[in-house]
Amino acid sequence: MTNTPSSSPADLGAALAEAWTTDALLDDSAWSLPGEAAAYVAQAELAKRLDWLSPGRVQFWKCGGSSREGALGSSPLPPQRAREVRGLRNGGDFSDVTLVGAEAEIALRLGQDVTPEMAAALVPGQAEHLIDAMCVAVEWLGSRWQRGLAADNHLRLADAQTHGALALGPWQAWKPGHDWANQPCELIVEGQTPMGGLGGHGLNDPAWVVAGWLQIATRGGLTVPAGSVVTTGSWRVATKLAKGATVTARYEGLGELVVRC
Repeated sequence: MTNTPSSSPADLGAALAEAWTTDALLDDSAWSLPGEAAAYVAQAELAKRLDWLSPGRVQFWKCGGSSREGALGSSPLPPQRAREVRGLRNGGDFSDVTLVGAEAEIALRLGQDVTPEMAAALVPGQAEHLIDAMCVAVEWLGSRWQRGLAADNHLRLADAQTHGALALGPWQAWKPGHDWANQPCELIVEGQTPMGGLGGHGLNDPAWVVAGWLQIATRGGLTVPAGSVVTTGSWRVATKLAKGATVTARYEGLGELVVRC
């Protein structure tokens, strides 16, 4: 990638939008971005061209980080690939989407409209009053790059952070003060050894992302509507999936979500 001249972020966003639409794969060796700022410009162009953030319509986002000291990574997500799952035959079959991985996550739903002015005043870790509900989620990973997860980090960031689709379990009340650091979590892929343990969320609290997410989502002047959803980062991840395999995200005391790739 070091010998590839920097690409126009707008051109890259347009190419990604075409790839999302046609299910094509782009040659990542032919594209290069100088940094995160350019990747976010390309990402915004992708979302604009595919109408992911229509004013007044519920939005879907991903936002997370590896630690509270680091910057959050974020991306808007395609509404048509966010599905409320109530069984394998009721929203849980994602075999129509090309997928390269799965992550066990917790998604949050916004309880009120949030304006740019409201978002600007929020403090990380102190915005859970805006949460209407939470659910067990599976974020499916997908890629528009020929090398998939091995593509350059900035190119994957531009590509909606390697998003494939979002599976949302039944909504339940948010739990203020929940001990997320000691929350048991399992990700079970059919035919593979289960991945389990206590904790695993990089921020030790899914709600930590809310302030940062809303500040990012409103920086273009848009209000984020009530009912919008953010999935808050990986607890467990699997990157080897056989077509047709079932995937289970299980959080003890919170429930589980079973889906199929």
